[in-house]
Amino acid sequence: KGSGSKGSSGSSRHGSHHQTPTSVPAAAAAPSISKPQSSAPSAPAATTNSSDMKKALASRSPVTAIQQLKEHPSEKLLGVRDHSFLPGSPFSFALKGSIFESDSAIVRIPDGVCLTINSASVDRKSMETYLMQKGSIGVSLKVSSEENPQLLPIWTFDKERSSSYTVSDLGIEVCGPRTIRLMAWMEMGFRSGASVDVNVFGSVRLDRDKF
Repeated sequence: KGSGSKGSSGSSRHGSHHQTPTSVPAAAAAPSISKPQSSAPSAPAATTNSSDMKKALASRSPVTAIQQLKEHPSEKLLGVRDHSFLPGSPFSFALKGSIFESDSAIVRIPDGVCLTINSASVDRKSMETYLMQKGSIGVSLKVSSEENPQLLPIWTFDKERSSSYTVSDLGIEVCGPRTIRLMAWMEMGFRSGASVDVNVFGSVRLDRDKF
């Protein structure tokens, strides 16, 4: 009986020595699985922050339009027309008429911003005064871009053919970063004396393709 009890007691001690080490690796392995999962969402968050920063920067970046008014042929600077338009604002600019392409207005559109020009007009009284000059025919609105620097007419007021002093379907839209030129070109016969402004109208907004 004494030897039987010693055998059973020794057996239980032997079993307990084998059970203890098997439970330790299982508990130690658990933390290594959870570490990669906690770092996964950081990439989308960084992308969102970058996009928000670019949008905020574009919201504070204005479209600028500038035209230098010069005396010819001396090239003496008489004045400057200079305006800025933030996204969300209407766009309007009076282009001084000229027969010199160097007198065109320069319009700069920043990255993330779009400029739309829908309509243009001439003042009736100013046009009637201008047309009283010998050889005066009308005025054209011309546009050029970085891709095509040639100033091309998009609308012409002609004293013989035009029935309206306005046009409302120009459909010009340019998204930045871009620089364009706008010009009021005095058609044939204009050499000196009174010229006519061409007024252009539109709007400025954020680029929907980027934000």
